[in-house]
Amino acid sequence: MKGINHYRVLANAYGRKELLEMGKNNGLSWQEDNGREGVNWMRFSRALVKHLDEGKHFDTDSTDTESLQSMLDQYTQLRDMHKQTMIPHVRAGLSKLHSEGGVTSKDPMEYLPKVYEHLDANGGHVWAEKVRTLSSLNSQIKGITEKLSTRQV
Repeated sequence: MKGINHYRVLANAYGRKELLEMGKNNGLSWQEDNGREGVNWMRFSRALVKHLDEGKHFDTDSTDTESLQSMLDQYTQLRDMHKQTMIPHVRAGLSKLHSEGGVTSKDPMEYLPKVYEHLDANGGHVWAEKVRTLSSLNSQIKGITEKLSTRQV
């Protein structure tokens, strides 16, 4: 998943000061300008997006339950929007292959592997990115859900 999406969730869940401190605790570095808060935020934001784009871990274990719930809600919304963009492509491919197959008694889901092959052959990099993003969102949601469930015991 693109680091910008993770960044947006983090920026919505935390205040600037708190997120800057978390960035320092996670080993992020950026050129600081002591007199200009906006410049520091911009540089930190770029460093954080790059860090997340590279797939590096950003520890949020000390996050309060309310912020975790907010993050979970945002990741869930992103996942649902992402699924809405993927599902029509898969359905269209299934419908096309099912109608071209000539066997209407056959379950359209049997054509799913062929649909994936078609999508891979026609813009596979986009399809691969969508699958990777969905997987990343699911792992973020799972991790936050696990943190929340251990706190509610």
